Amino acid sequence: MKKIRIVAIDDVADILDLIEYNLNKEGMDVTTFTDSAEGVDFINKTLPDIVVSDWMMPEPNGLQVCSALKSNDLTKNIPIIMLTCKGSLTDYKEAMDAGATDYVVKPVRMEELVRRIKLVLPLNFQRVKFG
Repeated sequence: MKKIRIVAIDDVADILDLIEYNLNKEGMDVTTFTDSAEGVDFINKTLPDIVVSDWMMPEPNGLQVCSALKSNDLTKNIPIIMLTCKGSLTDYKEAMDAGATDYVVKPVRMEELVRRIKLVLPLNFQRVKFG
């Protein structure tokens, strides 16, 4: 059975460690980046199934990551979950306008992130059994 391939980008390594541990526990294959430009390069080369990106990072920030991926024909259909401490309705709208598929406010409960990932999976992954 194919593992779900996720790229997680956040400039805080401890958050990435937590995400990686919990998603690996669910049977997902997670690659993490603290440098968003490196993350985007990797995404363009490997075409993961889902991207989880922080918003508040050095450039390119999460909105710029979303815009770059959504403007590329190869990556435009990859779901992006924005993970951020910005919790206003205006922030939510801005992220959605940039191309985010979903929006999760920090501090995030890992159970919520796992559920959100499962909800945005492409239909061909709906039958994947998780840990």
